[in-house]
Amino acid sequence: MATALLAAFVIHQHNQIGQLQAQVADAQTQAVQRARNIASDSMEGQTAEIQRAMKWLDDFYKAPDGLQRPEGLWIGGHPDYEGLSTWVFEVYLRNRLRGLSEEQARQAVEKMIKQSDEWRVKHRAQG
Repeated sequence: MATALLAAFVIHQHNQIGQLQAQVADAQTQAVQRARNIASDSMEGQTAEIQRAMKWLDDFYKAPDGLQRPEGLWIGGHPDYEGLSTWVFEVYLRNRLRGLSEEQARQAVEKMIKQSDEWRVKHRAQG
């Protein structure tokens, strides 16, 4: 009798654990979605800031202390999609969403650009 009760208890606990694991997975999925919604909502009305960031980046690409590209963010007859996506979306926006100011986010972009192979090659030749 005790064995049967113990077996029933083990089965019940196993089922409970399975249900709890499913609830945790569901809660994690919902939390990720809520976080994405919050991030998306925080970007509302940020068009002017993003334009300022892209203009700054274009100017930095052209600058003597930047990448020294005469055409800035224009490369091979088209926008430098890799530069825009990396520096604006991966670095600048992520830093802004983490609470950095516009200036601090631009400084983070500049710091990372100065660690790039392209920047090092162009500035090694000068120094």
